[in-house]
Amino acid sequence: MADYVIIGAGAAGCVLANRLSADPSVKVLLLEAGQRDSHFKIHIPATYGAGLFKSAIDWNYNTVRQPNMDNRQLFWPRGKVLGGSTSINAMIYIRGNRWDYDHWRELGNLGWAYSDVLPYFKKSEHQERGEDAWHGVGGEWNVADLISPNPLTQT
Repeated sequence: MADYVIIGAGAAGCVLANRLSADPSVKVLLLEAGQRDSHFKIHIPATYGAGLFKSAIDWNYNTVRQPNMDNRQLFWPRGKVLGGSTSINAMIYIRGNRWDYDHWRELGNLGWAYSDVLPYFKKSEHQERGEDAWHGVGGEWNVADLISPNPLTQT
């Protein structure tokens, strides 16, 4: 018997399970169709594009045909592993664009403005640079700057 059943052990599912199970009176069942994230291609950055996708640790999804892209289908990697897509995303952490969140709110989606979701981003992350108006510390997602950034990536 479980009080909560969470389908998918990606970043969101794991954070949710962790927070719910912090209450010892609550029983949480976290289900993931994939395997542990011990596959060597997950842990060696140089293998990111070398067969990581379309493998046992990816769901092998494609988009529908895209009319504005010469009717092509795009490969859409999604992690089939503990950690979900977070485990196969080349250790990149990025939030959506503020305009998108605010636009969703303008379309009638209450609670989706950037100012509404920012506190949840901050609560979930542990920014190694420290807390500020845009970033939090103490959360489940460790966020760090590149150790050796390429000069081409600097603005």
